[in-house]
Amino acid sequence: MQVLILKTSTIGWCLLITECGLVFYLKTILLVLIEVASCRSSEKRISNQLRQIMYKNIIFSGYGYATGKYLITNKQLEEASRNGYLEGFSEELILSSRNYQKFAKQNPETNPFDYFVGHKMGMKTRVHVSPFPPSKTKMAASETTLDLGVEAIQNALDDSGIHPEDVDAWIVSTVSPHEQAPGIAGTIKCFFVSEANQTQAITITSGCSGFNIGLERAMEFFAAKPDTKNIVVAHTETMSAFLTQKTSFVHLATFGDAAGAVVMSKKEAAQQEGIISINNYQDIKMIDFVGVDKNWNLYMDNSTIKERAVENIIKSGIEILHKANWDSSLLDLIVPHQTGNAILHPCAKHLGVSSDKLYQGVQENMGNISGASVPVSLALLMENNELKPSMKILSPTAGVGGEYGSFAYIVPANEKKKPIDISKDLSGKTALITGITGNLGTEVTFALARRGAKLILQYNSNTEKAKQIETELQKMGVQFELFQCNFIEKEAIDNLIETIKSKYNEIHFLLHTAAVYGRLNRAVDVSDEEVKNVAQINQFMPILITKELQTIVKEKVLYVGSSAEDGQFADSSAYVAAKRGLHGFAASFAAEAFANGIKSIYYMPGIMRDGMSKSLSNRKLYSFMVKLGQAKLLYASDVANRIAKSLYINKIETVKDNYEDTMIVRRDGYKV
Repeated sequence: MQVLILKTSTIGWCLLITECGLVFYLKTILLVLIEVASCRSSEKRISNQLRQIMYKNIIFSGYGYATGKYLITNKQLEEASRNGYLEGFSEELILSSRNYQKFAKQNPETNPFDYFVGHKMGMKTRVHVSPFPPSKTKMAASETTLDLGVEAIQNALDDSGIHPEDVDAWIVSTVSPHEQAPGIAGTIKCFFVSEANQTQAITITSGCSGFNIGLERAMEFFAAKPDTKNIVVAHTETMSAFLTQKTSFVHLATFGDAAGAVVMSKKEAAQQEGIISINNYQDIKMIDFVGVDKNWNLYMDNSTIKERAVENIIKSGIEILHKANWDSSLLDLIVPHQTGNAILHPCAKHLGVSSDKLYQGVQENMGNISGASVPVSLALLMENNELKPSMKILSPTAGVGGEYGSFAYIVPANEKKKPIDISKDLSGKTALITGITGNLGTEVTFALARRGAKLILQYNSNTEKAKQIETELQKMGVQFELFQCNFIEKEAIDNLIETIKSKYNEIHFLLHTAAVYGRLNRAVDVSDEEVKNVAQINQFMPILITKELQTIVKEKVLYVGSSAEDGQFADSSAYVAAKRGLHGFAASFAAEAFANGIKSIYYMPGIMRDGMSKSLSNRKLYSFMVKLGQAKLLYASDVANRIAKSLYINKIETVKDNYEDTMIVRRDGYKV
């Protein structure tokens, strides 16, 4: 047997084989080479796959904003200045200015006040929650930071298509809270999720940089809790609340009231998108030069603010550009905290960014709205289709307390968003609704159906309307059972109660929407029979049903009352008396129900378009609305949605709550 020695100088090893094994060896080498090639191909394939999921981006998946409803113009401020209410503006000084004289030649329609406030300061209009001028009395009756914050967050969630129950944390900043405690984030969260929701709510007391700080806290939350998918970050402010004792035209020309919100979401993509880098700092040299004192009065040293803010914005902006590995020429937009031209223009110039890339739409039209200015700006840009995929944005902030910071953002690719799916909100729950053929009863029925509830439905005698409702519910694929039962007939009521008891072991919600007005005319005598029937339908039958079914009701009883109880409405005394009787029962029964784990809600809607208003003259309707303090007629569909949400959410937007012992009295659309 011959022996061959093969040497491989390349890798420095030798193999001793027999001649007969040479062919086997060569085959082995070939297989090894094939395997190596295959591994390299596989490695390349794996590398490509890894590259596809390399970027775990944090993007803004939804934007929302809300503003004060009163637009305050420069003309109003100018008139206030001329009348001696506002101080500090000198028309003579502006008229003697060469800059103004030069400007006026090209813009002869611009007067000195509008030149200084609109052109030099950069404020054309501003939004407040109360009419000008702000006062403590007006503010007491105005929207609050809570109202604005809830609206902005709702709009952001709607824009994102993300259900509130899928939000992992709620971060809200403000320096003008509606109350001192609890923190506004915890209260806002109550407007969106059920009592079972245990997600964190984080309140940040910060002004101009509040939103930026909130973003960084959210980024840290995502990093610390890998399962986090969505976080709401918002800033809400009523700056006019700090101006109730101010007469300086600068203060009142500068500030506005608004809230802005984003939904931050985790998104994997092949390219880097969303927040690229972020920073936050505090310059203690500013601590005594801008703020709000214990009496809620704004104080600020304009020259110091300008000097420090310009320096800090530039410093944080340059650092963020460096971290993002961006040159300022790559920027598509600077979306800053909207402080005014005196600060923003020098910053943009130093950063080497042209004025056409500096967004100031919020400042010009809403005023300085503190930390809300950045999210409101982004929301407006998105609303106006001005945020395009791959755009690079720098957003710097600086302000109260010396806080300052910036973030870099790449606009992600557009994705088709679906409406929020509410079909599981009441899934597995059963609701009994009385009076479904009334306008409000019908809308409440559909509101609960859309949320997935199983329905037990009662109507008096309107068979045609009941058939229409039945057809629509069948199309929706909702589980329901329909009962015709005339509330005038005691025997029919007894039969209904016994039938329900025999068929259902538990009912989660009992809702009384049944109501009749009687004749709404004081000039017409109402018969004793009509008075009796009104009392029977509005008062006695809801009371009887509630008492008889209390052992199977598990969560809530909701009674629909009437604003007529508050409005001194004399056109149907029988109706008002019946509703007040129901109200009295509900309040007294609430303690007993609460002891059995049942919550009671007495819901009092304002005047609705398709309700009582259709039977009243314009004069009577106007008089009634004035007595109630109701600004506009309500839509039954909107009220119904708020009633439906009342079954599983603690707090409801646009309504005012007070407690009568253990019962919540909820007034919708008006103030007593």
